[in-house]
Amino acid sequence: MRFLYPSAPFQIKVPDETYAAEHAVAIAAGLPVSLFSYEEFCAGGFHPFPAFSLGETICYRGSSLTLKDYQRLSESIRRAGAIPLTPPDDYKRCHYLPSWYPLLHNHTPKTLFFMETANVEAALREQGWTRCFLKDYVKSLSTHGGSFITSLDQIPEVIRKMKKYRGMIEGGLCAREMEDFVPETEQRYFVYKGKPHAAEGEIPDLVLLAAKLIKSPFFSVDIIQRKDGTPRIVELGDGQVSDLKSWPPEKFISIFTL
Repeated sequence: MRFLYPSAPFQIKVPDETYAAEHAVAIAAGLPVSLFSYEEFCAGGFHPFPAFSLGETICYRGSSLTLKDYQRLSESIRRAGAIPLTPPDDYKRCHYLPSWYPLLHNHTPKTLFFMETANVEAALREQGWTRCFLKDYVKSLSTHGGSFITSLDQIPEVIRKMKKYRGMIEGGLCAREMEDFVPETEQRYFVYKGKPHAAEGEIPDLVLLAAKLIKSPFFSVDIIQRKDGTPRIVELGDGQVSDLKSWPPEKFISIFTL
């Protein structure tokens, strides 16, 4: 398998600084790597360096892509003679909350889904909700007050900020029931070809369950403890666009060399 990283802006032979350490570790481990210009990709081009070998599998490691852009990247990889590790349908399965929620709804906060144009505030009042965590299908608002809604009349302003600072609402809106979590207990796990991996320690049962139920070659699972001691899934994500968080690059790359 070959890793595909974004290059530094307008420097096709230099990895983007965000992925430089991981890129170096992959090379040291003897894994094939290529770079591509994200700027060129956005403009409609795609010329990986070095070029792919015919028929090899490509694992993209870069920033989050919209479903439409990921479909285009997958098509570009295939036109270059290679095979994307994760097909677009599997990318959507882990990237969009409504796609994985039905399989794991008993182990994650209750979530209601809305079109972007819906009156979310009125709908939640009808459901008897007084607060929520509001995000789109992929991400939350991480700046300017964030996505925590403590009063439902904040919803229109949070949506406005999501559009302003994120540039778009991707897919639709998700209102998540707020639970009493212990923030410092959150941990990220990766599942590669059905096998779960931890940065350290044992694999939680919820990660083993996700590995069994989610049919995708490479994804991440974030687990957190509720104050009553119950472990909960707070997020799933496509592994190709998931940050390492507390994972050392060496530990992460070792997943693919076992």
